[in-house]
Amino acid sequence: MPVRTPHLEESEDELQWRPVRRSFADHRRVLVVDDYADAADALQLLLDANGFECRAMHDGRDVCTIAAAWQPFAVVLDIAMPGVDGLELARRLRAAPATAHMLLVACTGYASERDRERARAAGFDAHCAKPLTPERLLGLLKKLVAAPDA
Repeated sequence: MPVRTPHLEESEDELQWRPVRRSFADHRRVLVVDDYADAADALQLLLDANGFECRAMHDGRDVCTIAAAWQPFAVVLDIAMPGVDGLELARRLRAAPATAHMLLVACTGYASERDRERARAAGFDAHCAKPLTPERLLGLLKKLVAAPDA
């Protein structure tokens, strides 16, 4: 069975895709988590304006609970957050049966090869270096929505 991997035009995006596609009940829901409230809220407005249903969170305290209840198809996580960081959140989301299937996208200023490896090991499907422009995020999510399940 062939594996399709999304590709963005921007070469600075380092994407590491898992070879298994998932089925999602609602391909429009996206949860954005970033401790920089302005960035999270701006992404929420952008995604809402482009046909996605988005929720923004500014810390990691209740991410797993909300993700399990709301069932987004994607969770966009900042890595460097106080308290529970994005790597730990990814591990927790992958470990819980209710959230293990979700697409996890790291959106972070940490972009070295070691950082990408740490993100992959934590369970992220994709790693995008900041700054993440609205066009790049929309392109990524729209390609994922359009991608056929394997």
